[in-house]
Amino acid sequence: MSNFSEQYGPWALVTGAAEGLGAAFAMHIAQQGVHVVLADVQSDKAQSQATLIADKTGVKTLAVETDLASADFMASLTLQLKDLEIGLLVCCAGIGATGSFVDTPLAIMQKAIQVNCMATISLAHHYTPPMIKRAKGGIIIVASTSAYAGAPYIANYAATKAYDLSLAEALWYELAPSGIDVLGFSPHGTNTPGFRRGMPSVKEGDTPVGVMLPEAAVAVAFKALGRLPSTRPDLPENMSVTRQKIIQAAGDFTRNLATYQE
Repeated sequence: MSNFSEQYGPWALVTGAAEGLGAAFAMHIAQQGVHVVLADVQSDKAQSQATLIADKTGVKTLAVETDLASADFMASLTLQLKDLEIGLLVCCAGIGATGSFVDTPLAIMQKAIQVNCMATISLAHHYTPPMIKRAKGGIIIVASTSAYAGAPYIANYAATKAYDLSLAEALWYELAPSGIDVLGFSPHGTNTPGFRRGMPSVKEGDTPVGVMLPEAAVAVAFKALGRLPSTRPDLPENMSVTRQKIIQAAGDFTRNLATYQE
């Protein structure tokens, strides 16, 4: 716990923290002794989670209403958090639509790109420089198993998550020399309120084949943080390590090429 709080404290910022995976991330972090900011557009639920986590763990929590779909959300968020030192960023919020590409309204797909991609890069770009200055910190970007291949009928969502996964893996390589741990995490089916809304037959706490509980998913992520550039629950360890070596080789080649061209 002391090593965790020293590397990733004193505060963590978790988006999409009002329920589901985001709430599980926030609780796990708090259990390690790190204070938590719970950012979500659902302000009432975020406040309830913040109170619950504070009561259970004794850490400080702060719920902030944040609409990542707004292009200027960073201005309000940074103003509310200006006095806090964020040592761990968890980009967990995400949205998407199911259906054929041509039947999905363009505005809905553009909103997913804003929340899943633009907000993620805005947050990472803002909070990385202070981490570099402190020579410690962490970033977890939640992707999806759909990030590994084009997925029909969730084409835009899968594409946004492929962006998230690629960004996380690249930042793992770039930021490791600065002491910052980055992880792209791709959970598979997870029994969250959002999952249950799409599959009413699954009840809270159920774990049918291929579905896991949020707490179990989060445990997989934190086991990999600081060790691997990316992971997913169904990816064997040796495949994760192989992926790491490929990213390492690609990063070395690109860096050496850039140095040669200079």
